[in-house]
This record gives sequence, C-alpha cells and structure tokens, in this order.
Amino acid sequence: MDCVLVRVARPVLERFRTAIADVGVTLILNDERARLLQRYEGDPQLRRALDREHHFPGVEYTEALLGTNAVGTPLREKRLVQVAGFEHLAQCMQSFTATGVPILDPLTGHARGVVTIACLNKRTHTAMSVLARQVAEAIEQRLMEQSTAQERALLEAFLRSADLPDLLSAQEAGSLLRDLPLSDRLALEEKAAELIAYGQRAAVEVSLSHGRNAILRSLPGTEPAGMVGVVAQVRIQGGPWESLADDLVTPAPDRLGWSVPPQATVVYPQNAANTSIEAARDAGAGGFPTAGDAWPGMGEEDETCPPSGSPQEASTPTDPWLFLFGEPGVGRLATAARKRLRVLCEAAMNIGQTLDVVRTAEELAEVTAPRLADLVTVDLSESVVRGEEPAALTGDLRRVAVQSAQENGSPVAAGEPVHYPASSHQARCLARRETVLWPDPGGARPAPATEGPISSVIVVPLLAQDRVLGAVTFTRWQASDPFEDDDVSLAEELVSRAAVCIDNARRYTRERAISLELERATASLQESLVLQRRFTTDASHELRTPLAGLRAQLEEAQLHPDQTHPGELIDYALRDVDRLQAIIDDLMLLARLGAAPPAAFKRIDLAELAEAETRSRTGDRHRVRLDVRPGVMVDAVPSQVRRVLRNLLDNAQRHAAHTIVVRVRRVIGEAELSVTDDGPGVPEAERDHIFQRFTRLDTARSRDQGGTGLGLAIARDIAHAHHGTLHVQDASPHGARFILRLPLIIPS
Repeated sequence: MDCVLVRVARPVLERFRTAIADVGVTLILNDERARLLQRYEGDPQLRRALDREHHFPGVEYTEALLGTNAVGTPLREKRLVQVAGFEHLAQCMQSFTATGVPILDPLTGHARGVVTIACLNKRTHTAMSVLARQVAEAIEQRLMEQSTAQERALLEAFLRSADLPDLLSAQEAGSLLRDLPLSDRLALEEKAAELIAYGQRAAVEVSLSHGRNAILRSLPGTEPAGMVGVVAQVRIQGGPWESLADDLVTPAPDRLGWSVPPQATVVYPQNAANTSIEAARDAGAGGFPTAGDAWPGMGEEDETCPPSGSPQEASTPTDPWLFLFGEPGVGRLATAARKRLRVLCEAAMNIGQTLDVVRTAEELAEVTAPRLADLVTVDLSESVVRGEEPAALTGDLRRVAVQSAQENGSPVAAGEPVHYPASSHQARCLARRETVLWPDPGGARPAPATEGPISSVIVVPLLAQDRVLGAVTFTRWQASDPFEDDDVSLAEELVSRAAVCIDNARRYTRERAISLELERATASLQESLVLQRRFTTDASHELRTPLAGLRAQLEEAQLHPDQTHPGELIDYALRDVDRLQAIIDDLMLLARLGAAPPAAFKRIDLAELAEAETRSRTGDRHRVRLDVRPGVMVDAVPSQVRRVLRNLLDNAQRHAAHTIVVRVRRVIGEAELSVTDDGPGVPEAERDHIFQRFTRLDTARSRDQGGTGLGLAIARDIAHAHHGTLHVQDASPHGARFILRLPLIIPS
C-alpha cells in the first residue's frame, strides 16, 4: 500500500478528507489494477455498510470479476463513469451509488488509478461527479510535479505542436511553393527530419513531382539558451541559398495559440519588406535565431552557401525556403518512429488480402523486409499449411516464406522442411511461447569473426487463440544496427496481426476442403440414387412383359385345359423363364460394374482373347472373320472384356446380312477392338440412344430374335470402368462398326 500513487495522492486525499467529513460519502483511491488502496469516510453508517460488504484495501474491482462498476469500468474506458444500485452486476455493490474518474498520467496518458466517490443509494448527490473530478485532477497535477524538467518541457512542446505543419498561405508563397502537393511536402519534411537526426552539416537532393528537384541542407547550431539544435533549409528548383544570419525568422502562426515557440517545428520566412527584426523579436521568437544571433557555421562560406554580397544573395518570390528545427536525439527518435509507423500502415493494407495460408505468410515477409530486417523467414506447422488444427510443435516446421535484402540470404528455401535444434532461438521461442531477442539491447555486440554475418535476431511466435502456428524470424546483418526494444514491439504487433490472418486462412482452407468433400460425397450419393432408381425402373418395366406373357399362357391353360397341349405350354413357359433369367443376370452385372478389386485386373492380349471367344461360339447364323494383330496388351478384367465382345457379336449376328469382321490393332497409343457387320447400319440420330438400357431399334423389336436390351449398355459401362470408350460409326460400303478403345500397355 506504499506505492508511488499512494505517496503522490496522500496529501490530496487528506486535503479533501475535510470536505467529506459531514457528508455521507466515501472517498476511495484505486490503483491501475482496480485494487482498493485507500478509503476515507466520515459517516459511521456508511463505514459499517462498506465493512459488511467487505470493501477493504486489497480488493479488486475489475470488470472481469464484478462486471460494470465505478472502478474497473473507468479504468477500461478512461472516462468518468457513474453506476447506481442495480446497475451493478455484483450483489455486494447494489446498495451503493458510485462515481469513478480515472487518474491519467499527464506525460503518457496511461491510467494510473481511479478516484471513486460512493454513497448509499438514498443519499446520492450530483456534486459527487464534481468532487471526484477535482480529486483526480489534483492527483494528476501532483504526478506532473514529480516528473523531470525535461519531461515537462517535452510535454509542453508536444501540446504546442501541430500534426502536419502548413506551408505559407497562397497569398504569401511563391508560385512553386503554392503548387507544392501534399506528397512533396511530406517527402521534404521526412528527409529534413532525417538530416536533423544525423546532427551534422549535410546536404541531400530530393525528387519532387512534375520533374522538379529540391536540395535540403542541415546546419547544426546553438540557441541563445545553450540548447544544441539543427536547422534544415530547403531550396526548390535552383536559386540562391538564403543566409540564415541575415534572414528574418517569424514564430509559428498565431492561430495555434502558442505563447512560446516550440523547440521542434517548421518555420517559414516572410517578406523582409513586411516584417522587421524588432517585430520578429517582439512576436516572441526568442526560441529561434534572429538577426544578430551567432550560429556556428551559419555564416561560413562553403560549397552550398555563396559568399555574402554575391548577386545571388537576394531571395526571390519564386524560390521560397523553409526551416525545420529540432534536437538531434529527438530527431532520431522521430525518424525511427515514423519508419515504424509506415511499416504498420503498410502491414494493415497488405497483410491478409487473400485467404491463402502461404500467401499471407509471404505478405508478412514482403512488408517487413528490408524495412524492419535484412532477412525475414516464416515457418509454419505442416498441419497449418494443410488447413488442419495446429498440432503440438516439436521443432519440425516448413518454411513457407523467405524475404531477404540479399541473394541466397536463407540456407533453407521456401517450401522445404526446417528443423531447429533445442538450443536455437526458434526452439526456445516455440517452447516458451514468447519472443526471443538476441543479443539483449544492453549486451555486447557479437564479433563478426565468431558470430558470422548476423548482428541481431528477433524470433516471434505466431499465436492464434493460444495455439502456436509457427514462428517468424527477423534477422539483421552486421552492416545494420542491432534490434532495440521498440523493434521488438513492432515485430510482435506485426506478427500478431499476421497470425490472425493466417489462422483465418487456415480455417477457410479446412472449411473449403470439408465443403468439397461433402459435395463429392453428395454427388456420389446422388449418382447412386439415380442408378438405383434407374435399376428399379428398368427392372420393373422389362420384367413385367415376360411375366405378363407367362401369366396369360397359364391362365389360358387353366380356362381351357382340354385345348392345351402340356408340352407346348412348358416350352412357352421355359422360354419366358429364360428371358427373365437373362434380364436379371444383366441387371445384376450392371449393378456390379466398377466394383472389381485391383487384383481382378490382369494384363491380356486382345488378339488372343478375340480368337478364343470367336472359336468358342456355336450356332451363329453368319460367319465371323478375324483381322487381329498380336501383342496388343491392356490391363483389364478378362471376363468383362469377353462380355463386351460377346455382346457386340450377338448384336452383329442379329443385324448382319452375310459377314462379321473382328479386328484388333493399335491406334495412337490405344488398343482398339472393333466388330463390323454388313447390315443396315445405325442411323446417326440413334447412335447414342442405342447404348441406353432396354433400347432396341425397330429392326430388333421382335422378342423372338431380340436380346434383353441391356447388351450395349453393359458393354459401354464396362468400357468406362476400364477408362476406355465404346462408340459406333458407319462401315464401308454399308453396315455398322462398333469400336472399343482401351489404354494400351507397351511391353518393356
């Protein structure tokens, strides 16, 4: 209870304690963790109520524990908050009305604590907010008094400064300065800040828009008060340099309300005819050099400053110039902060443009190299790259992104696995789930002879929802300065943003893969349902006809037994039963196609298979002629290929006039088996229709000589199951040629 806040606030609380002596309120001081530190009250009834609900020093009032209240809520929102009665979520606070005001550090804006005024609900008063605000402001003033003189001076300068200084007004500026775009202004100010950070005499050329150039020079000097500073002067589109010792300097515009000019600002000279030296001094320009003030080097003659009295000495309205004045140390910090801010802005715009894990990692590397580091590598878990849930990391990752300022900067290329030894910085980072900086900012810089080209390393874990996705390594070479604490904060912020984008991309990849798998399963299920529906429809349609014929014959024999010959009845019945058996067998074969195991496939010679099948046939009406070439090898299920040839021969026997030809040959990397007949042929409009189930042409409508109507459908399904094709074309001079083509196996 003896912290800095208590020591600073104790005199203020003792002073205001008298103001609440006769009022039924309590004055409470809480720290930045919402813990009660001090409690003052003059009402015994209120004291007993507070003790009864255990409001003692040390109790925490965070929103996570108690919900909305007058301590944790003002800390979080940094504003005055009043909570009354049942607005409190916690029952122990519902009998009180409380007003809380955060205590903000005047230098940093950080909430150092909370002043709370509380009372019983029936004794609420509007002056509680005023009293709480007065106590908080008094404590903030005490905190300000505890700061150093330099900190207060910097704060005053900051409060007087503007975000973006303006150039002269259009009426006062020359034509060049009047037309200067905002991008050119920012480029000049940024380069001027870098020159001030350098802290020496220097000059640099800056390219502006529309092909114009500007030259910036920096001149170090000392103010009358003794502060060392640097002035940056600009010359646009040629023209003479203005001598700083002879020119008039005016303070910043009055519209900013400055009583004293800041120690780092942009200053523009006005026309000497309108402003005098005395007027400039009377305007409060004591913080800047005026005529007669001696600045080291400002009046010297060098390459950039023509000798005094030269014809080019006089300024012209078409060649305006400006100052940027500041301390070298502050300039370096401002320049570094500006660079870091630019990296953050580019990261916000460029990281996470796609929902691809690898591309998001590449965007992080592209943004940070070489702006933050000379070499940036992003390593992710294999499961994250695949879109799966992050698995436990064991040190084996995959490098998905590499960005280097030099060629061959990383020994492991993108896409290759990477393994980190247990003693490496990356392994320690993954094991501890915290950033590793090497070497420490206060440590010695590694010697090039012993540590190689590396100057400094930052390894940041990629964390998303308390799960490690991988690690990002930032490396600087010996030519660059080692990383600092601010660089670590920037790296952590960048990696934190990238981790969220990578995790979103990983989730999208997984959900997309699941969606595609579901779509494939749905399509397969729908195809199975269609096949099943077709099977049921075809079977019911084709089985009904022979059953109807068989039933009619049996009913006729039952009605007229004396007119029925038993032998003929049995022949008719057996013929219909045979037809039913053939249809059922063909339907079962169609249902089983495509389900043959890999062991059923064998390497066969189509020529040998065609010869064996042709020789085994008996009772054919037409002669079959063979035209085969041996050595036409395919991987197939022999029984199914024989079934194709058998169905094609059966079809040809029904339609041929005299001759059928079976041919086997090679055709452009495929094995071809064709069956040709000299019948009437197949009309072009029917060539796809005949391969559908239970399809017969008009010439084959007779049930006596027609087949089941499934032969060609079975043949084409077998061809597709073997990654082949089956089609029909015209034969010369007339007839039909059915052609089966399968993938050819070339013997080794």
